[in-house]
Amino acid sequence: QTLKNIVHDIESEVGVDYIQKTVGEYFQISVEDLKDKTRKKEIVIARQVAMYLCKEYTNHSLKSIGYHFGGRDHSTVIHAVQSVSDMMDIDQKFGQAIEGLKKKMKMKLV
Repeated sequence: QTLKNIVHDIESEVGVDYIQKTVGEYFQISVEDLKDKTRKKEIVIARQVAMYLCKEYTNHSLKSIGYHFGGRDHSTVIHAVQSVSDMMDIDQKFGQAIEGLKKKMKMKLV
């Protein structure tokens, strides 16, 4: 297989919808809540994690990722990615949770 085909296969396996569904299930939050404008802490964290995983596992632009989360701006996605990265460094338990979600993404790729 050419690299282009392999990349296409990966993209078709893990999409924004799958990530939103997986993160929603993990945090016990609906996909609608992830897309909603609410600023409740538990929903904001779940949304940021989902954005972080979208950046890691899809080829969507920051603008496109923001669009899939209720029309948010690309700068919101940048902030989410940075926040999750920082929290992973600070909070070991949180980092382990993210690693668990990453494993789910990788299993979907196989």
